[in-house]
Amino acid sequence: MKKEVDSTNQTSLEKQLARYLLSLREGEQILNTRDLADQFDSSLGSISSTINFLEESGAVKITRRGHLGSFLDQKSIGPLWNIIEEGPMVIATTLPSFPKCEGLATAIYTLLNDAGVETYLTFIRGSNNRIEALRDGRCHAIIMSELAADALCGKDEEVILRLPPKTFVTDHRVFYRREKQDPSQQFRVGIDHESFDIKYLTELEFGESDVEFQKMPFLQIDLYLGSSHVDAAISNLDHLARLKSSSDLDSRPLSPKVQALIGDRDTSAALIARSYSASEKIVLQTVLDPEKVVKIQEDVELLRIIPRY
Repeated sequence: MKKEVDSTNQTSLEKQLARYLLSLREGEQILNTRDLADQFDSSLGSISSTINFLEESGAVKITRRGHLGSFLDQKSIGPLWNIIEEGPMVIATTLPSFPKCEGLATAIYTLLNDAGVETYLTFIRGSNNRIEALRDGRCHAIIMSELAADALCGKDEEVILRLPPKTFVTDHRVFYRREKQDPSQQFRVGIDHESFDIKYLTELEFGESDVEFQKMPFLQIDLYLGSSHVDAAISNLDHLARLKSSSDLDSRPLSPKVQALIGDRDTSAALIARSYSASEKIVLQTVLDPEKVVKIQEDVELLRIIPRY
């Protein structure tokens, strides 16, 4: 017979059993008490009391069917996450610089909090910086374009949710000044090395041309174009409304060659977590229904609801 565990070990057992129950589907049979005791190296009494605690806390509802065994009748994502993590879910996303970003942040924040998962969003510019934050353990999950996710995710990262096209940005375009360029001067193209998407798309679009690349933050494209520091640069269509106020600026789509190569991946949002963190994956995939995410995002863009994040 195993010894009764102390309070520290009891807390650890609560987390272990909460992770186990979170991994089950509702209606699925639960291992019997003896098998759970063997699996978690605990006593029969500790297993029974911990399961009772999880039921009393509202984390799970269990149906006992005598010799047929016990079954997970219902699981509550929020209480289970709070037992496992003892803290909020932290998600890093791009800067909320236009309504589509605010809509996506609002959708994720709202759905998780409504499910009882306290959520903090942190805003980090650049997909490379966000994936480093995930690898350093500064967040549980990150958001970037599907294009960036396909390129940056390593063996320890996993795309756990892919959202439809136009959920990350509406489109990427080449912006330029209407005035004709002096043919005696080399064409200057702005490039933002902090943004994987902008850097990659700029190199695809202009890499085979005789141009001079100039460093610039893509969010300040109007300033750099307006002051003639660059002649063209790639940014996303969500900034077009701001740029339309200037009759000196115009835009065009990316070349057919580039569009054929990237498809819709530059506009589709992807949610990435550590591949070995099963609890984050289960919580996020369970709570973040793509249709609900898109609906809330659209409501924010159309000013039907106020952003909250």
